[in-house]
Amino acid sequence: MNVALMIGALLVSVLLLTWLLKVIKTSIQTAFFIAIIVFVVQVASGVGPQEVFQAVAKWLGSGLGSLDKWLRNWGGNYKPPENFREKTKTMLDLGQMLVQMLISESAN
Repeated sequence: MNVALMIGALLVSVLLLTWLLKVIKTSIQTAFFIAIIVFVVQVASGVGPQEVFQAVAKWLGSGLGSLDKWLRNWGGNYKPPENFREKTKTMLDLGQMLVQMLISESAN
């Protein structure tokens, strides 16, 4: 086996491992920070975690438009519109035509 390939693979593995550990550490810190904030709000004002999360959900629903509906429908019994497949096929055909046009333009 090539030594340079082995060293490169080891270097990439170490870089990926350190990146993954940093992401996990940041995620745990963020979750802990949010838990502390909710606890402080609960102790200071008597508002429970449910009220805090309902306020956040209300804010997300009014501020970000369809995100609230998407989150409510996600995993539920939401069905796409009847013509969903037709629209998807039309968009794929349009994309293929665009790629063909670009290829033909670059060949000329």
